[in-house]
Amino acid sequence: MKDQKTSKKPPISGRKKPPSQKPSPTSIDRAGGPVARPSSKSVGAPKKKPGLRDTTVGRQDAGIAGVAVGVTGAAAVTAAAAGALTEETRAKLDRLQRDFGSLQESKLLTSVHNEMADIHSTLSLLPTEIEELRTRGYVFRSFLEKVQVLTEQWQEMNDRVAREVSKRVQELERNSDTTESALHQAMSGNTAQISRAESAINTFESKVRAARSAVEAMYAPLKQNVNQTNRQVQEIRQLLEQIDEASFQLLPAECPIAACKARLMEREAEGPEGLLFLTDERILFEQKEEVATKKVLFITTQKETVQEFIFAIPIGQVEEAKASDKKKFLGRKEMLELLFAPGADLRSATLRLLGAENEEWVRLIGRVKSGEIDKERTQPKDEAVVEAAQAAPTKCPTCGATLAVEIVRGMREITCDYCGSIIRL
Repeated sequence: MKDQKTSKKPPISGRKKPPSQKPSPTSIDRAGGPVARPSSKSVGAPKKKPGLRDTTVGRQDAGIAGVAVGVTGAAAVTAAAAGALTEETRAKLDRLQRDFGSLQESKLLTSVHNEMADIHSTLSLLPTEIEELRTRGYVFRSFLEKVQVLTEQWQEMNDRVAREVSKRVQELERNSDTTESALHQAMSGNTAQISRAESAINTFESKVRAARSAVEAMYAPLKQNVNQTNRQVQEIRQLLEQIDEASFQLLPAECPIAACKARLMEREAEGPEGLLFLTDERILFEQKEEVATKKVLFITTQKETVQEFIFAIPIGQVEEAKASDKKKFLGRKEMLELLFAPGADLRSATLRLLGAENEEWVRLIGRVKSGEIDKERTQPKDEAVVEAAQAAPTKCPTCGATLAVEIVRGMREITCDYCGSIIRL
């Protein structure tokens, strides 16, 4: 019996074995791979006792949960970074598409076609406008009639420009195809391909600019001459309108030459503002400005236009015209100093020119004094007026005193120093 009891062994299933070593959460984190919970049917798996909680499995669950949270967080960060990069790349591709799209019109050199059309339109109107100025009595700047020559130049230039534009556009079309191919490849989002597309678009843009500049250089002189002629016509039209509105009358056969806004400097920085006129006989200044008539707390509430004739000096009595500049904040003041002969009504006058160059006015006054301006006449001066000046009396018809006044260009009357009589010339 004793031997039988000794030989009795417990069933294998009930034999307890030491629990197998399970990987810790730290080792799982390092493994980085998927984690599987050990099956309860595995050989050597410990058998649960009733009423007891398997703390080992609980620790494993906690470790697995920690790994899952770590992997999920890392994936979220990676996805966020990828999303930001995609957004940045998308924005860059959109910009490249816009840049390329804007070049599609530029490559056709439409601006060249538009400019040539504008030049032709201006040329077609100039002959009528110049004829109108001549009819209204403007006889100088005979070179304005060169407009016919400019029209002929435009016709020849238009053909040359059209041929050059056609050639340049064909070259740009080929460059456009190459650039479009590079842009299409960049749509994949590859960084290197995007960089190549950006470089291709920049190169294409440079070629478009170079082509446009080359063609524009062909007709630049013509464009400049047409614009200059048109500007001169507009200046003359404005001059004649100002003469019509002036408070004085031109003398018989007196012809206007130029006018500009100016301020007569009676004091350091003050004086009436108006218009300075130059004719073939006189230099004149007329005040024409709005003056405040009522102020409330330094704010002007009422104005009136003051128009008053200030002076007229025969051009022959202008001894000197001098240009000087006075520095002004962010600019300069164009000053014109006029010195007159002793017999003139004024000794001198200083004007600040507004919207005109003082050196240009000095040259213009000199040309009028010397008579050089007459070379620009479209018709000669009235001979009767010239003869009247040459036949000026040498004695006063009233008192018989000798007239010592020198007859100069622009004089239409002289005053006897003895009796004060005015002798019309």
